[in-house]
Amino acid sequence: MNNATAARAPLNLGGLAFVVLWSSGYIAAVAALQGAGPFTLAVLRFAGSAALIGLWLLLWRAPSVSAKSWGHALVAGALLQAGFFGFTYAALRWGVPAAVAGLITGLMPLTTTLGGAWLLREPLRRHTLSGLVIGLIGVLLVIGPAVWVPQSWPGYGAMLAALLSLSGGTLYQKRHATQLDPRLALWVQVMVGLVLLLPLAWLLEGLQLKPSVAFYAGVGWIVLINACAGLLLYLWLLRHGGAGQTASWFYLVPPVTALMAAVALDARFSWVAMLGFALAAAGVWLGQRS
Repeated sequence: MNNATAARAPLNLGGLAFVVLWSSGYIAAVAALQGAGPFTLAVLRFAGSAALIGLWLLLWRAPSVSAKSWGHALVAGALLQAGFFGFTYAALRWGVPAAVAGLITGLMPLTTTLGGAWLLREPLRRHTLSGLVIGLIGVLLVIGPAVWVPQSWPGYGAMLAALLSLSGGTLYQKRHATQLDPRLALWVQVMVGLVLLLPLAWLLEGLQLKPSVAFYAGVGWIVLINACAGLLLYLWLLRHGGAGQTASWFYLVPPVTALMAAVALDARFSWVAMLGFALAAAGVWLGQRS
């Protein structure tokens, strides 16, 4: 093993772990949404993770940072936390299957690359457009029947908004990279999400809960595993591997989420849908090549 390979080994292991943790969040959300509305679930996610990470920061303080770094974390939190998870949980509640939510989110590397070329004047990767076309064909094969049903439009519209929020937040992190401690960055972000979505949870859902074993298990997994461990790992990958390398791991999200849905939710997929998942993953992989 050469030095370059050895140096990338921790990033590769971290990337694979991130894919598993990220994909599991869609499955846990389906269980948790049995007992709470989407915005209430997001509030529980943010409040729980803010409490845990805040305790960690009290025990092991992060280095002081500038006011500008705080400001960048606030904007990133509005996009990566309130925007992405608010829209995603709403989409799941409105009928978008967990595997399909993961499939649409899996296009993030391509939308991020296009956004970087448009907003940041970054050079476009050679295969980005062809990868995007292949990825979109894969998505359409999976969701094709649903897009003709008007009742499904709010859910898929929310997933599109979630995808754009995730891409926008990633681009913002890349454009305004700081040396902010990942724990502090995540704490600021989830607090922003909590402040932004708490009024919606209160006004639209009354913060009502219907406790059950599935609900508690889903919320516990979302807070401990998906929110804290998964997003800390995501911020660590962004800091040490860069936005492009981190985004490239998302091509594994659709097949991993589909496999988890098949095992945990007894989801069934036609051969056409399975082909769509494969094409979407291949498109994202191709679009990330130099």
